[in-house]
Amino acid sequence: MREDDRAVRLTLSLPDDLFRELRRRARAEGVPLRRVVEEALRAGIAAGEAGTRPASLPRPVFDLGKPLVDLDHALRLAAEMEDEEILRKMDAGK
Repeated sequence: MREDDRAVRLTLSLPDDLFRELRRRARAEGVPLRRVVEEALRAGIAAGEAGTRPASLPRPVFDLGKPLVDLDHALRLAAEMEDEEILRKMDAGK
C-alpha cells in the first residue's frame, strides 16, 4: 500500500484452497498476507480494465433458456421475495 493511501478493514470469505495459496505466497515472498491479497486484487482489476482475464479463471457460458418470470419487473419481484423472507423470520422469532 502506498503511504498516501488510506486502508479500509474488510472481512473476506475465501475458499480454503485460495487462502492456502495466498498464505503460501506470502510466506515464500516474506511479506504480509494483506500485501499478497492487495497485489492479487490490483492485478485482477488491471486485467479486467485491459480486457483480459487470467487463464486460471474460466467463465463458462450456458444458455438458460427463456426466463420463467417477467424480467421487466425483476426488482419488484426481488423486493417481494425479500419482504416474504423477513416476515418468515419474524414469525419464526429470529
